[in-house]
Amino acid sequence: MLMNPLFVDTSLSNRLGQGVRLGVCHLQYQGRDYVFVAAPTQQASSFVGKNAEPFAFQLREKFDLDARRFELIEVREAGDATQLFRWRFEWVGNSPLSARSEEITSTGLRTILLNLIDPAQAVAATA
Repeated sequence: MLMNPLFVDTSLSNRLGQGVRLGVCHLQYQGRDYVFVAAPTQQASSFVGKNAEPFAFQLREKFDLDARRFELIEVREAGDATQLFRWRFEWVGNSPLSARSEEITSTGLRTILLNLIDPAQAVAATA
C-alpha cells in the first residue's frame, strides 16, 4: 500500500521539532476531509501516536482544512493486513489536544476508506 501513488512523501516535524517523513494522502469524501498518514515501516507502531497532535496541526495547516471536517486516519501495514486507526482530537482554536485513537473495525467503514486509497486492497479485505 505504501507504494500507492496517492500517498505523497511529506516532511513534518515531530513533537521534539525534528524533521520526519510520512506518506500522506488527502481526499475529500461526503463533506469530510480525510488525511491518511502512513509511517515508514522502520518506525514503531506508536510513532504516529506520540506525535499525533503536532502532525494534526501541521497537516490541517498544510491543506488549509476546517478542524470540524478534518479526519486523521493512520494506515498501518501488519504483514499482508492493513489496519486503520481514526485519530480524534479536542480542538481549541487551531490547536489539537487530547489525541486518542480507535481502530476502525466496522467492515462497511473499512471498505469505504480502503476503497478511497486502494480499491484493490478493499476488495481483498472483504473477500
